Amino acid sequence: TQSIQEQILTARKEIEEYEEKRIELQAKLNPLEMILLPAIKVRIGTSDPTHEDENPEHQVDISAFYMDKTEVTNLQYKEFVAVTGHRSPSHWRFNTFPDARKADHPIVNVSWEDAKAYVDWVGKRLPTEAEWERGALGDGRNEYPWGASCHEDWANFNNADGGTTPVEQYVRGVSPVGIWDMVGNVSEWVNDWYDSKYYRDSPDADPKGPEGGHQKV
Repeated sequence: TQSIQEQILTARKEIEEYEEKRIELQAKLNPLEMILLPAIKVRIGTSDPTHEDENPEHQVDISAFYMDKTEVTNLQYKEFVAVTGHRSPSHWRFNTFPDARKADHPIVNVSWEDAKAYVDWVGKRLPTEAEWERGALGDGRNEYPWGASCHEDWANFNNADGGTTPVEQYVRGVSPVGIWDMVGNVSEWVNDWYDSKYYRDSPDADPKGPEGGHQKV
């Protein structure tokens, strides 16, 4: 018979083996959930003086990177909470989202730290602000992913649906590079610290935001 110490060591070894297998499977799954965006020069910001923290409009080179096709869903986040024991969002009950019909809706009420913990667990990362704009606007020439004006049939905004909607509901709102809900539904966290004057002297290639700050974008 194994001693208690031996049983503990055996259990820990099995956990490590399961975790290695999970990481291996996740690495195979990730490319299927993501889109590779080729390197490109894009327009960032605006010259509109009423949007001071987006001044000035400028061009930046962005290297190739992968980005999720959709926002993270309740079901995906539930798996993360169940396996890791990470805190669940404040509106959840018993570590699950309260409405079972919303498995394919985006996760809400997560802090930047929660989002960072999730992407680390799945072997991904948060995009930079510039990468987010690349995913939303393609080359940055348009105001919206689909063009110059907004329409309620293309995105969930102004709470017209009374809450969130499935992450693949608005087909006409898909961005030029194939990313869903870059306008509407919920907001997304990016990796950058916020600085209202950052665009004035940010680098011309792969800007990553200020080195520090008080809040994230």
